[in-house]
Amino acid sequence: MTQEDGRSKGCGIVQYQNSRDAARAVRELQNTDLQGRPIFVREDREQGGKRGGGNRRGGDRKTGGGRGEASSGGDANGRQLFVGNLSYDTSWMDLKDHFRQCGDVERVEVIEGPGGRKKGFGTVRFFKEEDATEAISQLDGVELEGRELKVRLDEKAR
Repeated sequence: MTQEDGRSKGCGIVQYQNSRDAARAVRELQNTDLQGRPIFVREDREQGGKRGGGNRRGGDRKTGGGRGEASSGGDANGRQLFVGNLSYDTSWMDLKDHFRQCGDVERVEVIEGPGGRKKGFGTVRFFKEEDATEAISQLDGVELEGRELKVRLDEKAR
């Protein structure tokens, strides 16, 4: 992807034939090096063919994936958690790193309002239901960035 002046935006989009291959790419390529630079890989969540820096604030992306359907296919019920009482300083990367101790994290989102102000809650989706269950038992009530997390199944997960 390039800017109007022809310079690279530092990002690109890869389209896969099926969601299973896309989920595998996210899982295996996230936080790897490409030509000596770390890369960030996530599902493209933009609607209506929009591409590029849609949800950026200060150069920091707010999510590690979108709120669409699970990229591994199927129902996210039982795999997606609601995480409340987040510090307003918590990034999606901080949240993902914290929950990674319980299993392979598919997607993380820290919710922001229309003005870009964080709302103090987010979601964490695991690839496996048993990892989500483990995260509830291990991390509910545990402190992250000075706040005691409230972790439960996300009742609104699709």
